Amino acid sequence: MRVVVVVSKDKSDIFFANQLMKALHVVGVVVENQTPEKDQSSLAKKAMKYVGNPPVFLKKVGEVLDRKFIDRHQSYNNPEFALSFGEEDRELIPREGVEVLYTRGVNDINEAENCSWIKHKRPDVIAVCGASIMRDELLAIPTYGVLNLHGGLSQFYRGLFPTDWAIHNGEPECVGATVHFVSPGVDDGDVIYQGRPSISGSDNPNSLYEKVVRLGVRMMIQAISDLEQASCHATALVKKGDLYLNHMFDVQAKRRTWQQIKDGVLADYIAHKSERDQRVKTALINEFQELDSPKPRSDQLSTV
Repeated sequence: MRVVVVVSKDKSDIFFANQLMKALHVVGVVVENQTPEKDQSSLAKKAMKYVGNPPVFLKKVGEVLDRKFIDRHQSYNNPEFALSFGEEDRELIPREGVEVLYTRGVNDINEAENCSWIKHKRPDVIAVCGASIMRDELLAIPTYGVLNLHGGLSQFYRGLFPTDWAIHNGEPECVGATVHFVSPGVDDGDVIYQGRPSISGSDNPNSLYEKVVRLGVRMMIQAISDLEQASCHATALVKKGDLYLNHMFDVQAKRRTWQQIKDGVLADYIAHKSERDQRVKTALINEFQELDSPKPRSDQLSTV
């Protein structure tokens, strides 16, 4: 089973790619550039853009002062709470025979040259984590389709920062991961596996997200193994969760999320776990059950 992996440069995505290269027959990795070019103009020139619009100008000044005097003291900037997957989130570690493509423009995964590069790898499946929305031409390349690791339970939370939003909204029971086929929509394709990590009172949004990604990696590896063995079962997502976009998780939402931890949102969940879990358990689709021993690498099972 030939696999092409598509990720961003985020820590969790690099970890995802490194783990799949160890477990599967990965023939190529695409690392997307998702960072817009910074405005290199002087502070004075930047200020001049907004002086004609006082409300916007004051907002920008407030943001600068906030970053300088307030944000640096927030708990999410404490090194002990930093998101970390160990050494394998720092840089991509290509395995023998794995080619790597770094895209140039922001979100240009669908550009003809990148589609051509991926098509040349003859992938049976494309595994995605943190990638941009793919168009039909790209989705049609792999034999078995494109699989995405979504860091949330899609019937409750779709889009970006689903772990954070679950905590922000006081719903730790909705922290989880979904492996699904990619469709033209956002995180709403047919579901192969869903799973939920264990939650402890000492967790925080970053440690919970780490657990979600580690679980999701195992789910993705199993899903691709299932595809190879013709034992993959996907179920339509009937109820779609709310869609959260990038701009929605602003600094205030982030602070509210971490304040929820301080206010005991996890302790409250653990104290009422049985009843809080009930609605989520009944809604789970193809709940992931880990095998006692991992299956062999796909390239050891087949010479596709």
